[in-house]
Amino acid sequence: MTYRADLLRVVQNVVAPNAADVDQHSRFPRAALNALGARGLLGMTISRTVGGGGQDVRSAGRVVEEVARVCGATASVLRSHYSAAAVLDRSGPHRLRAEIAAGRHLSTLAAFGSAGEVSAHGDVVQVRARKSWVIAAGEADSYVWSCGPALWLVPAEAPGLLVPADHAGMGLRGTVATCVEADPVRVPASNRLWAEELAFPWFMVLGAAVSLGLMEGSLAAAIGHLGGADPRTRPDLARMRVRTDAVRVLYNDTLSAVTWHPERSLDRVRLLAITATEAAVAVTDLAMKVCGDAAFRRDLGIERRFRDARAAAAIEPTVDALLEAVEI
Repeated sequence: MTYRADLLRVVQNVVAPNAADVDQHSRFPRAALNALGARGLLGMTISRTVGGGGQDVRSAGRVVEEVARVCGATASVLRSHYSAAAVLDRSGPHRLRAEIAAGRHLSTLAAFGSAGEVSAHGDVVQVRARKSWVIAAGEADSYVWSCGPALWLVPAEAPGLLVPADHAGMGLRGTVATCVEADPVRVPASNRLWAEELAFPWFMVLGAAVSLGLMEGSLAAAIGHLGGADPRTRPDLARMRVRTDAVRVLYNDTLSAVTWHPERSLDRVRLLAITATEAAVAVTDLAMKVCGDAAFRRDLGIERRFRDARAAAAIEPTVDALLEAVEI
């Protein structure tokens, strides 16, 4: 991966040093995103024809996982941005795609919540809906907004877009995720987007990348604190390793399915999302258990990852919602 050296530098020098502060103060990770954008990582999935990196969901997943090892909030912002960018790269305006490619535009997905309603008034469309758990709410430059079966490009400055000021939460605090309401929002009819089939698989697969990063980060922090030789903690550390590796096998299998047989990959994507979300909760719980009181130390970041895994489980579609589609 050509971006790896730049990515590791940004993670080491910007993301990791700010992770605890981002969490403690519910601070949007603007410095990290600016650094990632400056090195081409925000635009890495945009087509090369407009200056992007032309990378796929697998490459995006590597970035998201690496960042999630040290900061789940920053990784979750990237998750939503890359998912929105996949749609915009297929059907968004050329100027906006070039801005994303240059690392100067952050987008996000507003896809979950009420279906809402759309009404046309000549060349203008009126969108009315309320979306839950919108990541980077009030911070993104644009929203890929679902309304019924369609997706719409909604600029952040669009009149009628209401974003609450309070973003406090249990975990993933730096995502400033909250409900956003279009009450209503008016956009040009030309803002209709035509790649809705990309949003769900990208968001779910990259959510699993966040889970993998949280698990790997928790395991590394626990081993760094305890070592691996204590017979009292080794079985639980082994359970953490096995659970993480099992998710990785399914993750790689799902990436292959999405890449080569996207029309038949939906069930595999759901299975991955369910498995990865529940595994992250279990692995971070074990990290809390084996580290005892030390798990609450800010420098270890174990308690933060514990909360982030539970907050990630609350992001729609939830595990329970995904399970409704499973045939028994």
